Order: sequence, then structure tokens, then C-alpha cells
Amino acid sequence: MRKVIILFSMFALISSPVLAGFDSWSTETEKDPFSGGIRVTVDYSSSLRSGVVIFCDDAQSGIQVRMIPGFAYEPSLADVTPEIEFAIDGQRLLGQEGQTGSVGDNLAISETNLTGDNAKTFVSAFAQAKRQIAIKDGISDRPYLLTARHSKKAGEALVTCMESQKH
Repeated sequence: MRKVIILFSMFALISSPVLAGFDSWSTETEKDPFSGGIRVTVDYSSSLRSGVVIFCDDAQSGIQVRMIPGFAYEPSLADVTPEIEFAIDGQRLLGQEGQTGSVGDNLAISETNLTGDNAKTFVSAFAQAKRQIAIKDGISDRPYLLTARHSKKAGEALVTCMESQKH
């Protein structure tokens, strides 16, 4: 029995890193040699094929929010102009038109560029999120209901990036 418990414990320890990085926000900051700015990338992976990515470059204006629902891009999506909506901790913040496209292995995306007051409203609320960050991408049958785990650190990085923008 003792050997079984030890083997089970070792298996649990070995397999747990597989889940690392899923269902929480992560942040990467790096110098972008093409824009000359500092680029902040914030992402939330729901699975190997789906998630949300937010880009901010202090040499540009605003942020780009990209949702990847995990299904293949179909040419008919080119005719769709998605209405993308954001809610933080149960409060709807804003909605804005976006566009569709594909990334990687022909995965469909919905994305929008938030600028001005919309960007400031979203980033400020994101940095203060306590429970949930929800996004409707306009092409999926249900919204992304994402935990706010590690969103404070990610939000602070986005706030710093936006404050450093020159535009």
C-alpha cells in the first residue's frame, strides 16, 4: 500500500506542470526592435487551441485584444463584423466592433483595437478585477468567462504600458 501511495504522489507531482499556465493570466514584457518600444503581451490559455491575448506597445496607441475560440477559420467569417463586448466582475464595460481572421494552424480569431477612453476603461478595470473577466467575441456561441487569477499583475503591466504611450 505504501508503494502505491508513493507512486501516486510521484505521478501527481510529475503531471502537474502540464496544467501550468492554463486558466490564469500571464504576462511577458520585451523590447520590440521593430517599433522601438516595450511590448507587453498578456494572455490567458483556456486550452492548447483557445484563449485570449492582449498586446500593448508603448510606441503605439491603445491595445489590441485577440480572442481565439479554438475552431478552424472558415471563409464565411470574412463577412462577419463581430461586436466584441467586455465585462469585469459582472459589470458590462463596453462593446466595440472588431474584425475576424486566422492565426497559427488556421484557427479563427476575433480581435479589436481599443484606443482612447475605451482602452483606459478596460485596462483600469482589468487591473482591479477580483473574480472574473468576461468577453463576447461576436463569433462564438458563448462568452469567455475567465478567472481573474493573476490579472492584477497583468493589468498593472498594461496600465504601465498605456501610461508610457506617446500618442
